[in-house]
Amino acid sequence: MKRESGSVLLISLVMLLILTLVGVASISGVSMTEKMTNSQRDYDIAFELAEAALVQGERWLDDYDPSWKHDHIDANCTGNLCWTQDCSTGLCFRGSYPSTANALCEVDSSGTPIWQVEANWENKALTYSESVPAVDQPKYMIEFLCYTPRDPANFTEPPDYTSWVRVYRVTALAYGTHPETRVMLQSTYRVE
Repeated sequence: MKRESGSVLLISLVMLLILTLVGVASISGVSMTEKMTNSQRDYDIAFELAEAALVQGERWLDDYDPSWKHDHIDANCTGNLCWTQDCSTGLCFRGSYPSTANALCEVDSSGTPIWQVEANWENKALTYSESVPAVDQPKYMIEFLCYTPRDPANFTEPPDYTSWVRVYRVTALAYGTHPETRVMLQSTYRVE
């Protein structure tokens, strides 16, 4: 009878341990890849929703701008077309709009921008009109940024604004399917 030393069993156990470690490492890598893929998918959803809200704000401006009235900036304005300092209707104008001839409006750039104030997004922003699968509906705010010449080489001086166009900033905020996924987009928009 031959004497067996058990070396085959020891080598088999070491090989089984190595294969187990490789398997666990592979599962861990797949799990991490899955988390990254889900995170990217959620970001893409939030980005697309923010982009849709941004476009909706720009379309609103296309419809609104031909009916622009200086009364909409007045402090005594009532209704949902008022451009206010505190963005109470989602429409903002922080600056001065002089009534004197040969003067342009001026934007007040001091202080915190309206789109950086969390409370403005919670109760003052306009809501995207479509139902979406996200934590919260996408929202947008529109700021009036005064005028710019349609053609900088050839324009008339105020109060003749026929060669000037109004400039706006549209800011959109959207969430993905998780509250920590958030995307904010901005566009500077002028209506010709």
